[in-house]
Amino acid sequence: MSNQSDTAQRLFFSLKFTAMQQQLLLPYQRVLQQKYPAVKSVAVDNLHLTLFFLGQVTAEQKQLLVAAAKSIAMPSFELTLDTVASFSKPKILYLAPSVVARELLVLQRQVADICKAMGFNEIHDGYRPHVTLLRHVSVPEGFSQQVLPLSIVVSEFALYQSLNIEGAVRYLPLHTFSCREG
Repeated sequence: MSNQSDTAQRLFFSLKFTAMQQQLLLPYQRVLQQKYPAVKSVAVDNLHLTLFFLGQVTAEQKQLLVAAAKSIAMPSFELTLDTVASFSKPKILYLAPSVVARELLVLQRQVADICKAMGFNEIHDGYRPHVTLLRHVSVPEGFSQQVLPLSIVVSEFALYQSLNIEGAVRYLPLHTFSCREG
């Protein structure tokens, strides 16, 4: 393995779903794929819920972020995803909670505070938790519909790297942090 200490990596913090939880998201994706067959599905192992997008991060910054994230104490919590909606830019369909769990908001705020303390800025005005299912979708502005709720227990979050491998985007968890009481 080469030393890439001087090479920046494209990173983000996200909830870490288990492989089984990612599989539970597939039926929602398949239904949407049938409605919009000409769009691009997100690969199953890329399904995630972002806490904070960092962008380009140096090796030194990454070490500091990991050390700081280790100090976050949070209990595991239940996340209920029950709404399919869209962002017209960047043209995605996603699954989201209609009511955001307080624990998720607390975790996201702790992660954001760490990132902001290191000079990273949020790229969106407000935190809107969602799991992107399809890309390149054109739907009417404000599209939203309730779906059968999916409840999953969240017990980990991770620092991910976004890689482009042979033209395909892959999200690789670099460091995983287990939920724990404070």
